[in-house]
Amino acid sequence: MPSEKIVRRRLADGSVKTYAYARHAPRVWTLGRVVTAYRSSAEFARLSPETKRAYGRALGYLEPLAAVAVADIRRRHIRAIRDALAQTPGMANQLVKTARVVLNFALEEDLIEVNPLYRMKALPTGEYQPWPDAEIDAAAALPEYLRRAVVLALFTGQRLGDVCRMTWADYDGATIRVVQGKTGARLWVPCHRDLRAELARWERPAVTILTHLRRRPWASPHALGTVFATVAAKTPGLSAVTFHGLRKTAAARLAEAGCSTHEIAAVTGHASLAMVQHYTKGADQKRRASAAILKLERREG
Repeated sequence: MPSEKIVRRRLADGSVKTYAYARHAPRVWTLGRVVTAYRSSAEFARLSPETKRAYGRALGYLEPLAAVAVADIRRRHIRAIRDALAQTPGMANQLVKTARVVLNFALEEDLIEVNPLYRMKALPTGEYQPWPDAEIDAAAALPEYLRRAVVLALFTGQRLGDVCRMTWADYDGATIRVVQGKTGARLWVPCHRDLRAELARWERPAVTILTHLRRRPWASPHALGTVFATVAAKTPGLSAVTFHGLRKTAAARLAEAGCSTHEIAAVTGHASLAMVQHYTKGADQKRRASAAILKLERREG
């Protein structure tokens, strides 16, 4: 492409004058520019606050590619960043998911012809494990502000973000109102008598039920999760636990009590009954196996 634009004009005396103008190169759509456009899109605006935060953390890992033309992004570029996060496979997979969404946005805007991340495999993460009774007991050794987070999650079955955002105004002395950050589902969660007893003893220094060490609301669920993981790793009996495992524990305890899948979902807010069944399969197996042996014993007298 020529570096100059040539324009010829005929003057009043009949002569022709030639003008040369510098030709401005079109602005390149870099990955960073696409990310900025995506953040301003209606598609991004429709996401829940929790999802926006998750995407924001993942997009931070794409910063080294911000100046690269989006049309030049290849599968290997994202895979290299994913593999560098292999020690935290959940974040590695969130990175791939978020990058795929951004590149789909570029595809819809006709900035690329194919999404290079199509069908990129996720790293294996394993499953969140429910907390055994011994680990629940070990949580008593946590600092009080973190122990309370465990209690609230264990008895309500809610995600970290929803537990973090619960306010005293949400609690009426018998139930807690929840609007789930991930799904937008509105729940009415009756409080177990042990939770009611706990809440009756807790002071109320802030609008939120949970506060950090300085008795103020947590800046974000991510902040609570980071502090919890750091402290739990140093607490005897808790080094292998995850906070999300408490959600699975709550569902398993309801299953062990004989609750149906629909009843469990009414508490936890799971939109998929299949996911509830997945969460409670261990408890269901234990209950059914116990019932089977009891029947055998009764038959044999």
